[in-house]
Amino acid sequence: MYWIRIVLLSPIAAIYWLTTSIRNWGYDQKILKSTSFEVPIISVGNLAVGGTGKTPMVEYLINLLSKKYSIVVLSRGYGRKTSGFLWVEKNQSSSQVGDEPLQIKCNYDQISVAVCENRVIGVRRIVKEKPKTSLIILDDAFQHRKIQPKVSLLLSTYAKPYFKDWLLPAGNLREGRHGANRADAIIMTKCPENFEPISPKNKPVFYAKSNYINPDIDTPVFGFSGLANNNIFKKHLDKSYRLTGFIGFKDHNVYTQKQLDSLIEKANGATLICTQKDWVKIKDLKINHKIERVNMSHQIIESGNFDNWLIQQIES
Repeated sequence: MYWIRIVLLSPIAAIYWLTTSIRNWGYDQKILKSTSFEVPIISVGNLAVGGTGKTPMVEYLINLLSKKYSIVVLSRGYGRKTSGFLWVEKNQSSSQVGDEPLQIKCNYDQISVAVCENRVIGVRRIVKEKPKTSLIILDDAFQHRKIQPKVSLLLSTYAKPYFKDWLLPAGNLREGRHGANRADAIIMTKCPENFEPISPKNKPVFYAKSNYINPDIDTPVFGFSGLANNNIFKKHLDKSYRLTGFIGFKDHNVYTQKQLDSLIEKANGATLICTQKDWVKIKDLKINHKIERVNMSHQIIESGNFDNWLIQQIES
């Protein structure tokens, strides 16, 4: 079935490949303008659609670099109902600023977070309004070539690496595999306990495992999430708790009061549990039931090597 799908959708994928290749060629040949800035910029992104752990990677960078640099995180704020440049505040809703920027702000209130669909305008506003900024992290910006970052980090899951994937709609890639050549380093995420290196050639490659921070819960739990891959979270809950049921929603799902009330009813007394990305989207709803959340972070294997490499790249 997998190969049948690829064959049937390959003509559409070929058109998609041609379109993205022409665009990338335009930037490579400097026909299309790419802007660079004096302030160092780290771009975090992927080739595949969702699910590689970009937000935990941004949070890893904040933990690593915030003592040395004055950091601002810039995202386009996927899924928000607003437009233009906005500074993110903890008391805002995900519909105003997007779920992932809001999650970052809730976790790191001392860090400035902004959203803007035009990243060039966003960086200019940041530099103007916060002139002491010494490092900007662009979230989900690998395909946003209007900005030339100082360091470009490409994330790919270990289970489905980009070099074994196919272009949309046959696969999950936003552009051809050769796009990885633009990255300064590749980070293989969600690695299992015992993994074999599967390094693509000619690039520094680092490996990361998912680290879950679980709340202590003695009662049965009923899980839910709106992620690119809900099954991974469901398996984690099944391993960690007495899971009585689970409902998965589409990625970036905007929860309604009706959906939350339905989840409470289905839980039938069990503690509801979700990811922090989901929590920031329900925190302003009427909650009359116990809801816990799991935090997820990246544990980079041989993190000292990555940390030293990254700082050298920023300061070079």
